[in-house]
Amino acid sequence: MAFFISFLAGVILLYLFQYFPFTSSILFLLFLAGLFFKKRYLLIPVLVFGVLYAFFRYAPETDFSDIRGKEIIVSGEFSSGAALTSTGKFIQEFHVSSASDEETGNALKEIEERDIFVFSDTEFEVASGEEYEIAVKLGRDNRKFNPGMIENNPERPGANLIEVRNSGGGKKSIWPVFEDARAGLNRHITDNFNDDSGALISAITTGQRGNMSEGLKDAFNSTGLAHVLSISGTHFGIFSVLLFGLFRLAIKFLPYSLLQRITLYVTPSQGAAALSLPFMFAYLALSGWSIPAVRSFIMISLFLMGLLIGRKRFWLNSLLFAAFVIVLWNPEALFSLSFQLSFLAVLFIGFSTEMGKTEEQENSTAAPARAGLRHCAAALRASVLLTLAASLGTAPLVAYHFHYFSVISPLSNLLITPLIGFVLLPLSLLSSFIFLFTGHYMFGSLAAIIADITVYLVRFAAEIPFADIKIPAFPLFAVIIFYAGFGFYFFAGRKKMIPVITSFLMIAYLSAHIFLRGNEMGVTYLDVGQGDGAVIELPDKKVVVMDTGRSGREVSAFLKYLGMKSIDALVLSHADSDHAGGADYLKARFKVKEMWDSGRIIYHEEDSAKTVRRILERGDVIEGKGYKIYVLHPYKEFYTMGSDSDIGGNDSSLVLKVEGRNKSFLFTGDIEEEAQEDIIHLGKWLKSDVIKVPHHGGKTSAHEFFFDAILPEIAVISAGRDNAFGHPHQDTLEMLEAAKIYRTDMNGAVKITEKDGRLEVKTYEDFRFSKTKTFAGEMRNIKRLFEVW
Repeated sequence: MAFFISFLAGVILLYLFQYFPFTSSILFLLFLAGLFFKKRYLLIPVLVFGVLYAFFRYAPETDFSDIRGKEIIVSGEFSSGAALTSTGKFIQEFHVSSASDEETGNALKEIEERDIFVFSDTEFEVASGEEYEIAVKLGRDNRKFNPGMIENNPERPGANLIEVRNSGGGKKSIWPVFEDARAGLNRHITDNFNDDSGALISAITTGQRGNMSEGLKDAFNSTGLAHVLSISGTHFGIFSVLLFGLFRLAIKFLPYSLLQRITLYVTPSQGAAALSLPFMFAYLALSGWSIPAVRSFIMISLFLMGLLIGRKRFWLNSLLFAAFVIVLWNPEALFSLSFQLSFLAVLFIGFSTEMGKTEEQENSTAAPARAGLRHCAAALRASVLLTLAASLGTAPLVAYHFHYFSVISPLSNLLITPLIGFVLLPLSLLSSFIFLFTGHYMFGSLAAIIADITVYLVRFAAEIPFADIKIPAFPLFAVIIFYAGFGFYFFAGRKKMIPVITSFLMIAYLSAHIFLRGNEMGVTYLDVGQGDGAVIELPDKKVVVMDTGRSGREVSAFLKYLGMKSIDALVLSHADSDHAGGADYLKARFKVKEMWDSGRIIYHEEDSAKTVRRILERGDVIEGKGYKIYVLHPYKEFYTMGSDSDIGGNDSSLVLKVEGRNKSFLFTGDIEEEAQEDIIHLGKWLKSDVIKVPHHGGKTSAHEFFFDAILPEIAVISAGRDNAFGHPHQDTLEMLEAAKIYRTDMNGAVKITEKDGRLEVKTYEDFRFSKTKTFAGEMRNIKRLFEVW
């Protein structure tokens, strides 16, 4: 155990060094000193090896900016089958062995020996182990940098498939066979089950969750059942028990003479363990090699091999060995959320089981009760204890990343997890393996019925009031307090007051942080790509969303980050999809109390009936405690020279001025010259401290007379990285020279808060942890441990 901990500590210290060079150096020296004084000399080179191994495996982020948007020729192998995305395109993983520029023929070393995601309009089936030469166009950098969003991996860029130039050759291997089987099984499930049931069965058998609707994912999250969708210990444990029992039974039913000869060499349990291992490996390959699956496979395999050699392994050694193998395979996996949640759940379950056994031994001298009742009570208690342990162990990390806590989790895990684990999973796995060998999904009808019942129960439980609690963002330091305390308890003191004290400290810290927040007005201009989306937090705690971006996902993630379940007002400046395209997405996930627009947007009848609609025009004023919202444009009689006035075109955009106690914010939509000329006479009503620059800083909206009338202190431009329109235009930037300019394509999300009569600006670029080599840089990173957006 000490060997694995020393190695993992070395890897962690190397990665921490990039952000906290001085602190990690001190910790490294303290580790060395501790090992030296405890005379654990053999562990010192293990710790050093961990640091060196991580150093030599570390690969700095690659800059693909020079080849983005270019047509390139790549050769290599498809390492995954086609999966349908939510946008209707198919995605496949492709390992690039060589690449060249289509126009110049120059080799592109920066993308060789890397994996890329290839998108295509139609499903493209590949042959196992074949090498392909394909023409692709590397996509633009469409990463979004907002609080509440998990950043995409820049080392795996996306590319659009143009054509397949050549196929054939290549070295044959066993791995593509598994991927072909996985893809074929997913296709069969998708074609023969309804959407929700098929998505659930695919998730628990092949690990494919791309087909699952976000609504169903949210229901699994709210009920604390999201772990069921990730193939892990539950799945492998049940499958191994099923296999072991079947093979052990089959061996016992062999002819007596044959059984007698076999048992001279192995016991029935050892034979069952040996026969189970190949099927467990096949399930691992079928599951897509996810981190929880690999961890579970290693632990179950160690247990089965322990049976083979007649030894039982300590569970913590097995867990740490699994971590050791995964980190050897990919050191960066140590910092993936999947890895952390998977290992924390098992760690807390393991220690809770140990504590339960200790208490049972202490109570063994008590007067015996009825045996059957005692065993039932013990089983129920164990189930509740395991569920609570896993929920408690992962709760701070889940709350930190996903901003909710499932209240109903113990009950839903007690009732629904057995239905999935002991009924649906065995039926699905047995049918899947039969399908792979015969092409017939034997128990399909029964599996469909069980899956339908499961989906209904999950959705029903998610709708129960207070099934989950939305938790606003809190500092990372609170998570560190919690796990540091429990880590010290598990590995050092074992004093019962330690976890109580750390839990109390965490709760007190969170309560102070959440409930003692100020009532300043703040506006967050989100990075929604080539579009507009902002969230206004008013002094009376109301939240107004100003435009949604093209998808609404960025706004939704940020609202969850704030712990919101409802939107007080959803404002759409006009009907263009880059401003209003995410309205339906938000209405499906939040209670929208009111919709505000200019009256020139046409909604679906069913949508307009569900939400209060407020039509705004020039002269309207909305007041609240500490703020006023003025409507400056348009008015009923306003028409443009173009033909889009009646359908909410650019010049018909809503223009709102949000005025706080001392400062004001102007939202201009996409207004161009006609609208700007129409409102210029408003004079002092137009003047504002902050302007959201119209039309993403485009040339058609860049007019000096307009900016001179506003005289902004700060100008915010919402535009997409490397966008095809060239926004913002240089003329716009020159006209705004007197203002401080912030751009979402460069700074990520931008938050401007009115505080003590001044404007306080925060950008996501500055909010992120940054790599540093200086003491000042490390102090900034330490400060970020205690901050939220």
